[in-house]
Amino acid sequence: MAQSLANGLTVLRGLLAVPLLLVLQGGWGWWAWGLLLGAAATDAVDGWLARRGGGGSPWGARLDPLCDKLLLLAPLLWLAGQSGGTTGNSLSAIPIPLWAIWLLLARELLVTEWRSQHPHGAPARWSGKLKTISQFLCFGFLLWPGPAQALTAAVGGGLFWVALILAWLSGIHYVKSSPS
Repeated sequence: MAQSLANGLTVLRGLLAVPLLLVLQGGWGWWAWGLLLGAAATDAVDGWLARRGGGGSPWGARLDPLCDKLLLLAPLLWLAGQSGGTTGNSLSAIPIPLWAIWLLLARELLVTEWRSQHPHGAPARWSGKLKTISQFLCFGFLLWPGPAQALTAAVGGGLFWVALILAWLSGIHYVKSSPS
């Protein structure tokens, strides 16, 4: 039962990428922030439920990182599509260079391909979990619609670089630790 609920939360997290993009585009900042916060909570809860149910399933091990990628790349791509500064919909976009976005996307594709070569989906390691947490924090600050947006956007922009470094370090860790 716990594994089924964990898998359901994982699927929900992946599906939240579409409404997240829609509310971002519509300028509904609090809704976007709330969706991101709710999705982050499902990531924590589904892992706890999977462990409580005796460990994650191979299906969940493959699906969880894919759903994280869908959800976390949605605001990144939305921000990349903004021209910087005020977007006209009350959210501030931090100009993240396209090459940095490309590097993050490349890492995600590399690790996804690496995982696809493993029969049980290669469950996340702590380095990958830290990367995901840093990305949730980054976008939480970048998408904050409340007061002090300039400050939260600057913090989120700084956290993007931390997330990018953690992403590549964890990606290298995954690939190097792979049995030949």
